[in-house]
Amino acid sequence: MTLPLSGIKVLEFAEHGFVPSASAVLADWGADVVKIERPEGDPMRQIIRQGLVPDVDGYDYLFQLVNRNKRGVSIDVLDPAGREVLERLVRWADVYITNQLPRVRRKLHTDPDDLFALNPRLVFARGHGQGQRGEGAEQGGFDAVSFWSRGGVAHMLTDPDSDKLASPRPALGDVPTGMFLAGGVCAALVHAQRTGSGVLVDTSLLNGANWTLSPDLAYASMTGTEPPRRASSPGDRSPLGWTYRTGDRRWLMLMMLDEDRYWVPTCRALGLTDLIVPYTEPAVRREAWTEICGRLADVIGALERKDLAERLGREGCIFSFVASPAEVVADPAVVENGYLMEHPTHPPLRLAAAPAQFDDELPRIRRPGPDHGEHTREVLSELGYLSEEIDALITSHTAFTAMPTSGDGRVATD
Repeated sequence: MTLPLSGIKVLEFAEHGFVPSASAVLADWGADVVKIERPEGDPMRQIIRQGLVPDVDGYDYLFQLVNRNKRGVSIDVLDPAGREVLERLVRWADVYITNQLPRVRRKLHTDPDDLFALNPRLVFARGHGQGQRGEGAEQGGFDAVSFWSRGGVAHMLTDPDSDKLASPRPALGDVPTGMFLAGGVCAALVHAQRTGSGVLVDTSLLNGANWTLSPDLAYASMTGTEPPRRASSPGDRSPLGWTYRTGDRRWLMLMMLDEDRYWVPTCRALGLTDLIVPYTEPAVRREAWTEICGRLADVIGALERKDLAERLGREGCIFSFVASPAEVVADPAVVENGYLMEHPTHPPLRLAAAPAQFDDELPRIRRPGPDHGEHTREVLSELGYLSEEIDALITSHTAFTAMPTSGDGRVATD
């Protein structure tokens, strides 16, 4: 299996979803990612227990989503001996990735200048809520605040007449923005390995929202107003770019932007050949969009999904039925392309693969997300610590290592 980042060493000192999802991408692509957790553990481990996302069978699928393919250590970096472990890890790493707030970095002496002094070829990647400059630079942020709300996404996806704000799905801003940060890290690695000089990489949830909403923001920048909301009346846009209800109450999305090319195939697919000749000319067809949309709605409303899929597929039309998450999981294209990877130790679980593949090979999860401190002994040994030195660090509560889980699923420590 081609792993383009094989041999790249990544040190993650980050919590929650956004930045850990970036290093999960790097790990998917072959990097050796070591995740540092403080003695209390990553708060992400508590999200399901706190009822913030639905529980299934007690298994922490959300932590697994953003921490697969990593090794985990737990170190008290405030202890001088723990600080020494951190510094050895920084010297070991090609990439350091964090979401620590500026005040935390100052307290821990983990600002870029501090770590470049230890490793001048380091790629230092940091993720923010609002960015590294200006209002909010010192403040924390989660995707619901920095991406969904401040970034304008919620505004544009909420019906203007609604009394209730549209709600984001879990990690809706975290995971895409993590992918953006991973892309920045890869670009910085090219520079660092070509020049031998370290690079500082930044992105934020607000930046991720700006990119996601970029067409609307471009419009607003020129007009000073928000873009018109998507047309909601038949005839406001091409009938071949409209959404219809089927006879079995499914939503059918047609999206054929080249109306001239797809006009005849669509009419044939829906048995509306009587419309072909009268509306061959684009200008004539444009004037009749409302009528044509009504005719398509009548036919589609009398047919069920299976029949429509066969008809439209046979004519090469571009369409989709609006799918539920369960249908996406079972979608043959998703399955056959490996877009959802099987978890290696929890077979029912499928986790979304990073959206890039190499050499036509299917991605896979090589190791599950680590237990708290699961690889502390292993990683410290690789850093040159002797067995008795590791024992002393654990006994003094500077380092922590995973113990067998208790009956309630919690992990104890030495």
